[in-house]
Amino acid sequence: MVSLRFLGTGGARWVVAKQIRSSAGFWLRTGTTNVHVDPGPGALVRALALVPPCDPATLDAIVLSHKHLDHAGDVNAMIEAMCQGGWRPRGALCAPRDALDRDEEPVVFPYARRFVPAEFVVAEHSGPFAIGDVELRASMRLKHPVEAYGLHFRTPEARVSYLPCTRYFDAIADDFRAHAPDVLVLNVLRYRDTMDVDHLTFDDARTLIDAIRPGAAIMSHFGTRMLERDPKRLAYEIEDATGVKTFAAYDGWTYDAA
Repeated sequence: MVSLRFLGTGGARWVVAKQIRSSAGFWLRTGTTNVHVDPGPGALVRALALVPPCDPATLDAIVLSHKHLDHAGDVNAMIEAMCQGGWRPRGALCAPRDALDRDEEPVVFPYARRFVPAEFVVAEHSGPFAIGDVELRASMRLKHPVEAYGLHFRTPEARVSYLPCTRYFDAIADDFRAHAPDVLVLNVLRYRDTMDVDHLTFDDARTLIDAIRPGAAIMSHFGTRMLERDPKRLAYEIEDATGVKTFAAYDGWTYDAA
């Protein structure tokens, strides 16, 4: 069984600052492996508050797509929880170099890095990295103000691809289609891009889902305009237009990929 548990589905500064939706990222679980992806602010509290909880002490890896606050704000707290305050070193940390290097305004504290036995630097087309029964590869570099990469997870039961924050460009579809995802998770922050920022819009999501043709698509990481327009209704619109089963994630929701 492969499941995706969405600890948080909010993005953008206002949604995160007000916690209109949680900013805790998502948890990928197979029969033997647990991976926390993009633990933003509140991730530790949210993981433990869910029923049943997601226990950080069972984590095999923490993965960052990029170092922005809404994706990495709780990374150090989650590392400490995974490693039980450093007394039980375990797991792996996967992150872009600028999230780690002291010369690049790192978000992972050096003392916390010492608790984690395995460290993988996420770079363009890097991997495969072995995390239990999960194989992780990175996409091409995305168009975002910091280093940002898509993540392709291959498990014995299903292939899950994650497209985080980026400006739309045509090559994304080729990269993700080559990995033939059973499930595609997309961060869809904006409804229409009236501010010219490096994030996907609802129209971008529809275009990419139609081009990649995953088994199922899941939108997440919503800004205020997306929330105002009801992500669930918008997911139905994409499904009608593309024929691809499409969902709008919500806080605490679990999707069974296989």
